[in-house]
Amino acid sequence: MANTQNKAALPKDLKRKNRKEILKVFQNSQKEDWSLAELSELTGISRATVTKAVMSFVEKDILIYRGKGNSTEIGGKRPDVYAFNKEYQFLAYMNIGIGWMSMAVMDLKLQELKRVRADISVNSSLDEMIGVSRECYDRLMREAEIPLERVYGLCISTSGLINQETGSLQHILSYKNWGSEIPMREIFEREFPGLVIMVENVARAAGRAELHYHREFDNKRVFTLFTHRGISGCLIDQGKVQNSRNSLIGEIGHIIVCPEDEDICRCGSRGCFENMVSEERMVQRLKMFPERFSGSALGTCEEIRLRDILEAADEGDAYAREIVDEAAGYFAIAFRNIILTVDPEIIVIQGRYSAGGDYFRRKISEYLYNPAYFPNTSDWSFLYDEEDIWKLAEIGLSAAMAEDLFQNRELYKDSK
Repeated sequence: MANTQNKAALPKDLKRKNRKEILKVFQNSQKEDWSLAELSELTGISRATVTKAVMSFVEKDILIYRGKGNSTEIGGKRPDVYAFNKEYQFLAYMNIGIGWMSMAVMDLKLQELKRVRADISVNSSLDEMIGVSRECYDRLMREAEIPLERVYGLCISTSGLINQETGSLQHILSYKNWGSEIPMREIFEREFPGLVIMVENVARAAGRAELHYHREFDNKRVFTLFTHRGISGCLIDQGKVQNSRNSLIGEIGHIIVCPEDEDICRCGSRGCFENMVSEERMVQRLKMFPERFSGSALGTCEEIRLRDILEAADEGDAYAREIVDEAAGYFAIAFRNIILTVDPEIIVIQGRYSAGGDYFRRKISEYLYNPAYFPNTSDWSFLYDEEDIWKLAEIGLSAAMAEDLFQNRELYKDSK
């Protein structure tokens, strides 16, 4: 009888860890084809272990054999090479904007394959929105020619307060007829049987994209700022998006930065951060003094956007700088609250204000300076991400769903 006690065995947890590491090389690298020797050298995992893992992934269709690669510089036998099967499964992504909905299908490299869009009235009912989503999904899959059984899940981003644990939409300002405490995950699981459903606030979805693009953020505390019609944020600590019981972490657009302001925010308060720095307010402020406006670099523009004001200020236009200085002051107040509360190492501005340039960033630092708490504002990195805000949300949430897919322990077991 064989002595099985002396037979070398790889502990299951170590085996799974090694296989995850090998698979991540294929998922995260721009390089497509990998030989067994290259994988072993990069990961530090033995050639035998790498070989067994790759063969297991090939059997499951997660990796595909690509034939012979190139010889090494010293010549020799051409190695077998393998690549990630990015069409092993597909991911569907839906974003509910204000008055519209978009839906896309992605491969596992997060490449968008097809997108559709539809209008939704802000006065629509919840049932009407669900009906539109069903129509969009059916049209998307039909036009993309993707077998429905190959779609792993549907991830949904929207404004409003999302409970990450339950997948419920606790409150949304943009669609008042929907009510509150909406069990979004449960509803969509019922409407789309067989799909994994993930629901997330759009700002947190966009925040997740920074983890996808910046692996170095995995061991840092990062706060991302989503700036569009509204402002919201995402707190990331050690690679994990933070949430709270009431889903209020990151709702900084409603920090009161100017209590004496007369305009009422859509939340019912006065002086909210997102109201004070909105594109509409900045453009109105610019046009308050026609003589000064006509004499500025922006005076000949037919249609002015926030980006135009920020760029003019960065290029030295004196009047544009006055407008931008006001916005920078409000950003400094918001940043002060963020830093004193969660003390992030990095703050990333996404969306409309990502066009701020050096001047805007410098003014924020000047206003933020305080000898007691902020004697050295370089202790925090203020970064811009100028990628399209909706693309960031799509990538961030789809990356989270792809990660969920590859948490399945069965993928790392040997085939029987």
